[in-house]
Amino acid sequence: MNNVLKNTIYSIGNAAIIFCIVGVVNDIAFNGNFHLEDYSFTKMAIGTLIIGLGFGLPSFVYDKDDMPIAIQTLTHMGIGCVVMTITAFVVGWIPTDKGIGAALITIAGEIAVAFIIWLFFYIHQKNLAKEMNRRIEEISK
Repeated sequence: MNNVLKNTIYSIGNAAIIFCIVGVVNDIAFNGNFHLEDYSFTKMAIGTLIIGLGFGLPSFVYDKDDMPIAIQTLTHMGIGCVVMTITAFVVGWIPTDKGIGAALITIAGEIAVAFIIWLFFYIHQKNLAKEMNRRIEEISK
């Protein structure tokens, strides 16, 4: 349970950081005329929290030692990406008014970013395990 809480807090933090970076990029892209109406910012902030929960809570699957890593990843990322995509539609991050192509490109981009973040954490954890095994081997000699 402790790992799930920690992973959920990390996920919410990562989602918030990405939300802030994208907000700054949009503000710059629109030359400081980035307008939000009808509680759009509030909806997006809540959406960011939901996405963080969507990726953080399913991380419990990585504590299941009897589950292959491929199934763990598919379960975790599948749930997270579905939550992210639904939330993105609800808060208006998917440009449905610009056609199916723009919507699909946006969805693909969001999923790609999610997998890049997952890959970063996977490599970090793998290196950490390798280092721990090396130290255990040193101690055992």
